[in-house]
Amino acid sequence: MGLAAALAVVLGLGVVALVLPGDDLSGPQAPGDPDNGFGVGRWPAADWRPYSDDSPFNQVLPRSPRLHPASEAIVARLTEEGGPSDLRAGVADSDGDFQHPTYWSTPDDPEFTVHCTRPFGRCEVEGMRVRIPDRARPAGGSDAHLAVVDQRSGWEYDFWEVSSKPEGGGELTVGYGGRTRIDGDGLASDATAAHFGLLAGIIRAPELRSGRIEHALFLVADCDSGEYVYPARGIGAACEDRANAPAQGMRFQLDMTDAEIRALGAPRWKRGILRALARYGMFVGDTGGSPWDLEFESGSTYTSFGYADPIVTLAKRLGIQQERDGRYHYELDDIDWRSRLRVIDPCVTERTC
Repeated sequence: MGLAAALAVVLGLGVVALVLPGDDLSGPQAPGDPDNGFGVGRWPAADWRPYSDDSPFNQVLPRSPRLHPASEAIVARLTEEGGPSDLRAGVADSDGDFQHPTYWSTPDDPEFTVHCTRPFGRCEVEGMRVRIPDRARPAGGSDAHLAVVDQRSGWEYDFWEVSSKPEGGGELTVGYGGRTRIDGDGLASDATAAHFGLLAGIIRAPELRSGRIEHALFLVADCDSGEYVYPARGIGAACEDRANAPAQGMRFQLDMTDAEIRALGAPRWKRGILRALARYGMFVGDTGGSPWDLEFESGSTYTSFGYADPIVTLAKRLGIQQERDGRYHYELDDIDWRSRLRVIDPCVTERTC
């Protein structure tokens, strides 16, 4: 059985859709060589998503979900400075990259032994041996995130504060890390405050281009309440004033219908994001956003191997101008976020109400 065929069985992917070498990410995606799996030039296409259909990130919200008792006050706190920050492209390989690069390993890649340096208790990936493409590199910001999916075992390894990755293998030095099944729920990993897998909720380039995102999104708040709710398992940086601050794992939903989203006349990429927020919502997964952020995948996923960052390429095609900071800003500023967001009671995600 070929690697991709095995991957489809192990990960429950069915037909594997690939982005092929030379694909400009602007047209329909076609299956690639079924013996090669995902990898350089063969990245998952728009119709692929991580984790099982039962993952909280892949659950469609009911039409009239139960709301959190403090929904209005929490939304007011989150949006007191307005909507989310612009989604920025062009940060790959810079100290402004706090996004999540993802790599797909093969048995031929170098082997690394993980060493965790942060004293947060037991690091579950300490001493584990993980194969990582030699040219893979962490995001350039201080979080230095890196995710790698072992296609043979089905484990997604998630690392935070990667400080040393020697050429050809050896000791991978990280602050902390964890792992989660790529065919599982995407939870209980240890590289984000909420302990979500690093693939959870990120907006990938093929999804942005297609205008179709079939999962919940990852929300970074400026601070949290010092508490967490399902599906989170940890906390981030607590607010000085915790009144009505969001908890890690809290799920927000954009209360708009498809017809209302269409009526905005927004470009396809923006409609895709808004529909995902309306259909699946967004989970608080980390702190540090200003005032709050959604997450692109890191362009280092591509640039590590000499490919152009496809989200930058798309921005240029859309006529999004490069700003003085050298970035391309995808703006989400035409929504009345305070009146249109609501907080979903955690029991909805737990399926206990």
